Amino acid sequence: MRIKKINNTAFTLLEVLLAAIIFVISVGGVFITLDAMRKPVADKESELNAALFGKQVLEALRSQVNVSSYYGCCSTNPTCSYPLPTCPDFSLAFGLHQVPEATMQSTVAISWPSALGGSNPIPGCDPNNNCLVYNVSCGDGSIPSGNPPLCGNNPDIAREVQVNIEWNGAS
Repeated sequence: MRIKKINNTAFTLLEVLLAAIIFVISVGGVFITLDAMRKPVADKESELNAALFGKQVLEALRSQVNVSSYYGCCSTNPTCSYPLPTCPDFSLAFGLHQVPEATMQSTVAISWPSALGGSNPIPGCDPNNNCLVYNVSCGDGSIPSGNPPLCGNNPDIAREVQVNIEWNGAS
């Protein structure tokens, strides 16, 4: 009688299950790493969109510099009296500006970028519409006074414009 040799080179069920578990853990780790790397890239893309929009806003304000805009008053404060109220105009009048998107579109044809989504959560702005918020102040830190408003005693002191764009996920 001849005894047949059994071939022990095949995989057992336990080895197959162990290999499958190791494979699943490895693939899961790769996907977690990819997801962790994607978020900072998406945040930087949003920041870039906000920076480009801010640059458009500043260029539009710069293009409006003339005697009537530079020395003018806000429409809600035609006498330039102090303290300055919040201004809904897209202009270089001194003070805090809360400009609705519709005003931006009609004044300088700037639209709120869809990539930014949402709206600035600023009190006084319509929460259902996008709202640009910026502040115009004296570049030398002095408080504007007079009518037309001037910085200090020198009418040639530059103005400083501070734009802050906020949206979900970044600012």
